[in-house]
Amino acid sequence: MALRVTPDVLAAIAEHAQESAPAECCGILLAQAGTVTDMLRSRNTEGERPTRRYRLDPRVQLAALDAEIEGRALIAGYYHSHPVGPPSPSPTDVAEAVPETTYLICGLATGRPEFAAWRSEEGRLAPEPLEATDA
Repeated sequence: MALRVTPDVLAAIAEHAQESAPAECCGILLAQAGTVTDMLRSRNTEGERPTRRYRLDPRVQLAALDAEIEGRALIAGYYHSHPVGPPSPSPTDVAEAVPETTYLICGLATGRPEFAAWRSEEGRLAPEPLEATDA
């Protein structure tokens, strides 16, 4: 199954990644009717190595849960950036992945944002098709 994301959300994530560099950006993907139509930016709360890993702000996680409980959206997954790398999982990404969870990575290695989606399955991150589509 493909991760369906609107172009506006991809543009907002790219902007977040570029603004946050050289630190990784991070946030939560919110979906309606099977398409990611919104995202919640988080500040990267990783204190020691924000250029090589990320931690979501717990307040943003609670806001996403509130949206889900109130029926405004579903949490579709999480996003983060690789400021100097490709949009493929790092060993840290694999080690810290939550089972059965989707991750969208924005890589900035080429100087322009590149995206790839990954799904945590059986202790690894497997590629997930990514489809940019209008809601």
